[in-house]
Amino acid sequence: MNKITIVMGNYFQNCEWEKEPIEWIVLREEEHRCLCVSKYLLDCKPYHDFSKNVAWQDCTLRNWLNHEFLVSAFSSEEQGKILLSTLKNPTGDSHDFIFLLSSDDVEELFDDEAENYVDYEERGAVTTDYARAQGAWFLDEDGKDGNKGCWWLRYYGDYSDNEEGIYSFMSCVNFDGNIEWAAQDVAETGCCIRPAFWLRTD
Repeated sequence: MNKITIVMGNYFQNCEWEKEPIEWIVLREEEHRCLCVSKYLLDCKPYHDFSKNVAWQDCTLRNWLNHEFLVSAFSSEEQGKILLSTLKNPTGDSHDFIFLLSSDDVEELFDDEAENYVDYEERGAVTTDYARAQGAWFLDEDGKDGNKGCWWLRYYGDYSDNEEGIYSFMSCVNFDGNIEWAAQDVAETGCCIRPAFWLRTD
């Protein structure tokens, strides 16, 4: 994949408690808008504050992304360029400025269907120093996968779509780019956040 990257917003990424510009990968370009996802795993938080059966619409991570993160990471002018998006979920649509990708998004947007190529390397993402300091799990070794972590998806995906919200676990993308179906308890604290949003381009 040779997708372009843009820089927008600022967030803690080092361990010196100083915000730095955020890099975003443009996954899709459409008329007047483009879909962006963070290049790095910016933070780690549980999908929900405690273990329970929960869907995206009711999880605490969704609330954090659309309130605390949105205000902390983006200026008022930048916030005005982030579109309120209608997201399709198994339990019903949600309306979000900042959100998590779904497993369907990952399989479609990171992969090249024309060449039948799965880009596992770009699916995998590196944790920031800040995310690791917050307790993110990461691959502690040298090499191309060093410091890569796992990141939450919006809902289970795969065969579990019709059971959304009735279990206390969630799917994630592993350090190697493979999707781990319903692998993490929603209260797991070592899984990372890779925010996404639709950016107005006109």
